[in-house]
Amino acid sequence: MTLTSLLAEPNYTATPRPASPADLSFTQMLDQRQMRLRSRRMMLVLSKLIEDHAASVPGTFLIAAFQRYSLYQKQLRRYERLARDCAQIFVMGLPDDEAPAIPKVEYLPLEETWPLIHEWVVIASGPACCIALFACDNELAQPERRSRNFRALWTTNTHLVDSAVAAFYSAMGQRPPHIMHDGLATYHTTVALQQELPVRLRESRRAHSCARR
Repeated sequence: MTLTSLLAEPNYTATPRPASPADLSFTQMLDQRQMRLRSRRMMLVLSKLIEDHAASVPGTFLIAAFQRYSLYQKQLRRYERLARDCAQIFVMGLPDDEAPAIPKVEYLPLEETWPLIHEWVVIASGPACCIALFACDNELAQPERRSRNFRALWTTNTHLVDSAVAAFYSAMGQRPPHIMHDGLATYHTTVALQQELPVRLRESRRAHSCARR
């Protein structure tokens, strides 16, 4: 698997701004032909990498769709740490578990009939960071069932990331933050992420192999 196959410059499909969270779907903004099948393990590696880079540069907003809060609960301490360094974090999911109050973390509970219930999304946008992972459960499983395969795409395309952020805030009924991307700083963040991704994938495969022995 090459880095090029993981990072794509997707075509953007213009869609009306969602009037509410019930209408919001990030993956419907993408050209479905460019989305590739990814495992849960791959998704976890990509998600954590994006989250880490979001927290590594100041002023970054992080938007994460977990499908359900019970999955977020397993990452709670991690998100407490991320919130200290991010400008703001939004967490979405089916409210099947508690979502404790954390400074700078805002929750958006999802309903089972909403498109987002089948999506795994991590968006990091700020002056020096512009990265997003968009994925949809390949089996459209019920929320209580853990999905194994996703159709996914991750990108550093500024126009697409900004459009996704604008769509999210539109659905929330809020004005989006005014984010001026620093081209050079964003480039350096992207390069650092691209260099680190193969290392983390190798570590993940090694850990998975050891766990199966």
